[in-house]
Amino acid sequence: MRSIKTKLFGLGMAAAMLLSLAGCNLTTPSSVGTIGGVDIPAGVYLLAQYNAYNTASGLAELATGETANDVKAVLKAQCTGTIGDEEVTATGEEYIEKLTMRSIEYYAAVEKKFDELGATLEDAATSEVADSVESMWESNGDLYEANGIGKSSLEKFLLNAQKASTIMNVIYGPEGSNPVTEEEYSAYINDSCYYIETLQIPLVDYATYTMADDTQKEQIKVLAEQCRDELNQNAAGDTMSGNELYEAASTYVPQAMEVIGATMEDASQAMYYVGAQLYTPDDLASYGGDGYNNLTDPLDEAGMNQWTVVDLGTTLLVARRIDPLKAYTVDDLTGMYDLLTAMKSTELQDQFYADGAALEHALDEGAMKTYSASNIKKNV
Repeated sequence: MRSIKTKLFGLGMAAAMLLSLAGCNLTTPSSVGTIGGVDIPAGVYLLAQYNAYNTASGLAELATGETANDVKAVLKAQCTGTIGDEEVTATGEEYIEKLTMRSIEYYAAVEKKFDELGATLEDAATSEVADSVESMWESNGDLYEANGIGKSSLEKFLLNAQKASTIMNVIYGPEGSNPVTEEEYSAYINDSCYYIETLQIPLVDYATYTMADDTQKEQIKVLAEQCRDELNQNAAGDTMSGNELYEAASTYVPQAMEVIGATMEDASQAMYYVGAQLYTPDDLASYGGDGYNNLTDPLDEAGMNQWTVVDLGTTLLVARRIDPLKAYTVDDLTGMYDLLTAMKSTELQDQFYADGAALEHALDEGAMKTYSASNIKKNV
């Protein structure tokens, strides 16, 4: 079973935000001032500004022929989007300023809270940051240097993410000042998450990337429905499926692949099409919204413990929802999944944004003008 990825604090997210950078080639000033007494290094400011640019460029109403790489065009264009809980319509330049300020306020709030708690980073966290910096520098060092960004700025940014994660554990972890209780975990698992057993029946021949045509899809749908009926007949109530699920996969997956011209040399490979996972609200949100969720609505319609067929476009999912606490303890599930982050990251993130905005701002307007968004470079 896969672990839930952190949506707020992980280095993966930070790395994704740093694939490209922008700014100017000036080496001074080294800081743009302070927020709450926390120094905001120029490199951190530039990273925040570039990330804000990428967001704004995706929202900008550009004229025909203009692209997201046209910095001047983006800065002048109208952008409409959500910043926090507020819908904002502004020029690209104004939108970038708002997002950049929000980002450095967050940075300052994390740094300040970390110091107030007297928290420390574990060696594993700092080593992970060091490795990430080296990897990113190897991949994009020329780009960083061209924009006046040094390794220390990358390190500060990534360490800030690790500090936010540490704060969460210091407050809400098992030894924290306000630990999440077993009852809270149980309520979250039961009320907000779905534990789903699945058998994936493919609609694509991945050897040739050929999608099943309408006739083939109907044939595979019949197989999926037969699989569903067989599993429902053999289902052992609300307990985890065992060999019957693997046996169904070894029967129906090869048949479905044969319909689309694919082959499975060894039927035991069908086990890779079987899975069971606890889905958090963020996981489930990726399957749709606007009043209909492509995964949860069919499961809700079928009812707990009942197998159903869910069409996900490239696969027909034979799936059912069950209560994981029938087979696992809360401790088991918190060990298997990062439920603390799933439960508390958004709450803590919102608190950091609010705290950062409320801190005293002693920013250097001249320095921020020096690092104007008009200096952003999309290519080196």
